[in-house]
Amino acid sequence: MGLKGIIKRLELAARGDLASFTLTDGSKHYYSPASPERILHTFDCMRASYSGEEYPEPPETIKALTRARDRAAAFEQVAGGNFGLFPYEVEALIERGELVPREMVARAQEDFSE
Repeated sequence: MGLKGIIKRLELAARGDLASFTLTDGSKHYYSPASPERILHTFDCMRASYSGEEYPEPPETIKALTRARDRAAAFEQVAGGNFGLFPYEVEALIERGELVPREMVARAQEDFSE
């Protein structure tokens, strides 16, 4: 096995259980699917939405989705099956690569029946 093969095996071993997706510049973004950072960010966004505050800075993996070569596939890989808890408008992310905060808390309707 040549030096390149050894280096490649070492790189793969160092990444462990990381997943990745390709960015528009051809590089890869690596992330841990088991990391709680994305769901914790969602909970922080829910609190901010409830309080009427701005959303906190998203984790690097969510930012990287805006630069993914195939944003729809990357979104499905990273956030698919999250039961609608993604704190940003999915259409804006996939079509334009933008993180547009969406309302995370249902507001009570005022009763005007009187």
